[in-house]
Amino acid sequence: MDLTKLFKPETIAVAGISRSNPLSPGRVIFIKNVFEMDVFCYGIHPEGGEIEGIKLYKRLDQLPKIPDSLVVAIPAKYTLDYVQQCADLHIPSCTIISGGFAEVGKEGRERQEKLIKIATDNDIAVLGPNCLGVYTPPLMDTIFMPTERITRPPKGTVALISQSGGVLVDQFFHKFKQINIGVSTAVSIGNRAVVDEVMLLDYFSNKDPDTYNIAFYLEGFKENKSREFLQLAKKSEDMVLTYFGGLSDKGKQATMSHTASISGNDEILSAALKQYLVMHPRKEMELLTSLKLLEILTHRKKPFDPMIVKEGNVVILSLSGGHGVICADLLDDYKLNAVEITDDEQQQMIDLVNPTARNIATFSNPIDLTGSAQDKDIENFIEYLSKIDRVECIIVLILPYTPSISFQVGRRIANVVSREKKPTVCFIPYIEKYGSIIESLELSNIPVFHSIEEAVQAVSTLKIRTRINTLKGQK
Repeated sequence: MDLTKLFKPETIAVAGISRSNPLSPGRVIFIKNVFEMDVFCYGIHPEGGEIEGIKLYKRLDQLPKIPDSLVVAIPAKYTLDYVQQCADLHIPSCTIISGGFAEVGKEGRERQEKLIKIATDNDIAVLGPNCLGVYTPPLMDTIFMPTERITRPPKGTVALISQSGGVLVDQFFHKFKQINIGVSTAVSIGNRAVVDEVMLLDYFSNKDPDTYNIAFYLEGFKENKSREFLQLAKKSEDMVLTYFGGLSDKGKQATMSHTASISGNDEILSAALKQYLVMHPRKEMELLTSLKLLEILTHRKKPFDPMIVKEGNVVILSLSGGHGVICADLLDDYKLNAVEITDDEQQQMIDLVNPTARNIATFSNPIDLTGSAQDKDIENFIEYLSKIDRVECIIVLILPYTPSISFQVGRRIANVVSREKKPTVCFIPYIEKYGSIIESLELSNIPVFHSIEEAVQAVSTLKIRTRINTLKGQK
């Protein structure tokens, strides 16, 4: 099956539009695509008529043009008729929003088996059922929630595939927007009766030129699909990440009633993912941190050479002793190492800091320049540390509270990192008044994170990425 028409259609049709309820899923999807997106959208209603001045058609076979994709948002018992019409009219793809299939018991499972047969016999790429829809900015948005009630992430390089629609729009959409991670396509797969994680991995790896990083939220692999998924992931030129729910006993019980899924053994799963070069973040924050870093590194103008980070040898540069200690404590958790600074190097560092801070600064690792540090001191230390070969990455903990740090510090750090090309990750508190500092760094593609642990996680991602790309023979 070719998934191109499912995710990049020129025309779509929506069945299940209520003329009386403006918040019904079908009507929300129809209105959004007519007025907000680039795709051309037809509406289907058994009695015809119009909504907001837009004509509705009684049947699919009455449309002026056969659409590339059909969105079905009607009760489950009526959906198979529309899927059959897709077969009869040669509509190549279909998204089924409706629940009431394998997740609800015997009758639903039988209905889902009939759906699978029609789709596979006629090569119809069916997404769902029991899913939230697709978001492909700026082309199409079939997610059945009004725009004013959800947050849309920006356009970017991440294909985001979620077995849970709620996790997609709440945990991911909101946070992607907040920390500036862009998506190429976001997909809610629901029961994945036909289009599953293997088909999606193949499409986004091999056929979608806008995608460079592929992230899955799964509640277990589809039955008999894990080996094929892992083999595809190992061959993919894109970075593949999987974040799993339902690995605990309680979680396994929940996934069965949620999306008719079967989750796996945690230890076996982790070992398999590592062997097949799939990133496996264990926490939601770790997934988000990894994706932000990976998207930065897909930009044409890379801020530094990420392949340097092989062993995870780190120097922490801080303006606060306490922040440096917290950061150092986290290194072991992420299999990173604090580089030992020699006595000779510490002696040389004394001349790099202003006279006020010189007598109170600490030059071992973590380096504490104290609250008396100035912009120039941070520049000097990044430049100095960048020339030490055994230092693979610098974590800079920026605290703009101190009076000697200016709002130009972001630009000055960006300039020296861009010149020296040493991997550098920054922490700065996410406070609106420091937005100009954050913006200066991000405009130069310097990774910025808003907790110390996220900064450490980012360096761990650099190390994992280096391992994976080395084994794949990539740079």
